[in-house]
Amino acid sequence: MDIPPYDQLVDDYGWLVGPAAIVVWIVVWLVVVIAYIRIIQKAGYSGWWILVALVPILNVVMFLVFAFSKWPVVREVENFRTWAHAPRPGQQPPAG
Repeated sequence: MDIPPYDQLVDDYGWLVGPAAIVVWIVVWLVVVIAYIRIIQKAGYSGWWILVALVPILNVVMFLVFAFSKWPVVREVENFRTWAHAPRPGQQPPAG
């Protein structure tokens, strides 16, 4: 296997480490972080939970907790559904 000369590598892949690449990587990173924050917020948790991703073992544990626990937004919807179907004072329960 032939190793290409250094100059050819710089010509072919130099854009990966230049200033423009750094800006592109920062923009991509920001878009991903913002998307993760929005997903966490839509699940009913605080967006600050994204910081857990920086802690090596805790990030896996919290990923599993988020995946398998009942999300706050789901609990809230269930409470609203229960409340909506509950009989009001002075009202006949639905026949069923």
